[in-house]
Amino acid sequence: MREGLWACATVGRAHGLRGEVYLDLLPGGLTYFEKATSFVLSREGAEDLMPVRVERAGGSDRRPLVRLSGVNTREEARALYGALVCARGAELDAGDHYVVGDLLGARVVSGGRELGVVSDVLISPAHEIIEITSPDARVTLVPFVAELVEVDVESGVVTIREGLL
Repeated sequence: MREGLWACATVGRAHGLRGEVYLDLLPGGLTYFEKATSFVLSREGAEDLMPVRVERAGGSDRRPLVRLSGVNTREEARALYGALVCARGAELDAGDHYVVGDLLGARVVSGGRELGVVSDVLISPAHEIIEITSPDARVTLVPFVAELVEVDVESGVVTIREGLL
C-alpha cells in the first residue's frame, strides 16, 4: 500500500507575532489532523512539498490554531496563507477510501449507458464530488457518496445509480 496524502486544511490568517496560524478545515479535516503522524504543505507555485511539524495546537475544533516548525514570525506565517495542509499516517491509509489517482480516467456508466470518464474529484463542505467528462466534453458533477456511486477499482469502472442522470 502506498502512503497517502490527506488534505485536511488550508493555512488561514496569521495570529500573533510568533508565527501561529489558523487552519481552515476541509471536509474530514479534523479527523485527518488528529490521526496524522506527519504533515506537509503544498504551496501554489512550489514544486516540492514542505514537511512541517505541528509544534503546538490549540484553538477550537472548528478553527484550530497551530504553530508549525520553522515558522517563527508573523511575516513567515502570512507567507503560507492558502497553502494546503496534508496529513500522512498509517491509520489514515488503513481506512475505507479511494486514491484519487485510481479514480481519474475511470469509465463512468449508469444503467448500461457509457457517461464518460472521471476527470476530477472535487472537495466540498459536505463530501467529495466526482467530475465526469462525457465524450462530447460536457461536464457533470455527482456527489461521491455510497448511495449514488459504486467504484470497482480493479476494472476501472465507476457506476452511478440508475435514474440519477
